Amino acid sequence: MASRKNREWILRQRPGPDGFQPSDLELRECPMPECQDGEVLLATHLMSMDPTMRNAMAGEEAADRTEGSAYYKMMNWAPGSVITWRIAGLVLESKADGFSKGDMVFAQAPWREINAVSVGALQKMPEGVSPSAAFSCLAMTAMTGYLGVKHVTRPKPGDVAYVSGAAGATGLIACHTLKQMGCRVIGSAGSGDKVVYLQSQGFEAFNYRDESVLTALKRLAPAGLNACFDNVGGETLEAVLEMMNDTGCITLCGAISQYDSKPEQRYGVRNLFHIIAKRLRVEGFIVGFFPPEAHAEASETLSSWLRDGKISDCSSFVDGFENLPDGIMGLFRGTNTGKMLVRVPLELCKF
Repeated sequence: MASRKNREWILRQRPGPDGFQPSDLELRECPMPECQDGEVLLATHLMSMDPTMRNAMAGEEAADRTEGSAYYKMMNWAPGSVITWRIAGLVLESKADGFSKGDMVFAQAPWREINAVSVGALQKMPEGVSPSAAFSCLAMTAMTGYLGVKHVTRPKPGDVAYVSGAAGATGLIACHTLKQMGCRVIGSAGSGDKVVYLQSQGFEAFNYRDESVLTALKRLAPAGLNACFDNVGGETLEAVLEMMNDTGCITLCGAISQYDSKPEQRYGVRNLFHIIAKRLRVEGFIVGFFPPEAHAEASETLSSWLRDGKISDCSSFVDGFENLPDGIMGLFRGTNTGKMLVRVPLELCKF
C-alpha cells in the first residue's frame, strides 16, 4: 500500500471574470494516509458534482455581501486548500466499529483518491442500491427536490406546476414529487434527448434552447401556473412571474444561469411587482436546514419510491479522477441528464 501514489484536488484560485476554468483547480500528489483507530481507509469511487459548488469556489466574491448568512459562511472554499465534498467510496481497511473492508459508504471527505475518514463522517450505502442510484435518488440532491416541493411549494392536487432544470438531479426528483402529489408537471431542459427522457417519465416538457420559456409556458399552460420549482433564475424566473396565477408559489432552489457571473453582471428580473399584484409566495430554502424528522421522512419515502419503481437511477458520468474539472464544466454546459458524477472504476479502487 505504501508504494501506491495518492492524489488530491485543491482550489488553486477563485474563478475569474470568465467564470470557472479547469485551471482554477490543481491536481497534485499527496501522502498516502494511515488508518487510525475510529477510521476507515477509503478509496474514492464517485464524486458528487453539484451546481452550488460554484458558490463555494467564489467564496466572499459570490455576492456583494455574504456576511450574516449561514450558507455563505459554509460555502467558502479557501484557495490553496484541498476541497471537501460528498463522495462514495470503497472501504480498503477499517479500524472503526460497524465498518468492514469491502463496504461501500457515503462520506463527506476531501477530493483525494485515498482518504482516512473518521466514522462520524461515514454513512453505509443502502443494501441492494447501487452507488449511483443512492446518489441520484436518495442523497442530498434528491432530498432537496423532495423536501423543497413538500415543505416549501406545498402544492395541491390538480395544480399546474413548472420545474426549470427538470432533467438535472434535483429537478427530476422535484418533478416526481409534484407528480406524486397530484400535479400536472411541465419541465424544461436544454436538449431534445432530455425532453424525450422527461416525457418518458410522464412529464410534459420543452427545450428552452429551441423555444423561449415564456413562449413554451403560454403554449403548454395557457391558463397559467399555480406552482414553480426554479433551479435556473434570471430570465427563466422573469418568465415564470409572468405566468403565475394569483396566490401561487415559486420555490427558489437554485440559480445556475447566474452562478458563473459576477454580481454586477447578473440578470436583473424586471417584473418583481407581480409578486405583489398576484399575492405570490416566493421562498428560497437550503436542504440542510430542514429538521431531522423531515429528513428521516424524506429518506423513507424516497427509498420506498425507489423500491416501487416510482423513481429510478438517472446519472451521467465523467470517468477518471484526473478528469474532475470536466464534471464541473459539464454542469454549466448542461451535458448531464440526472446526477453528474465523476467516477473512478471500482477495479482501480482496489489494491
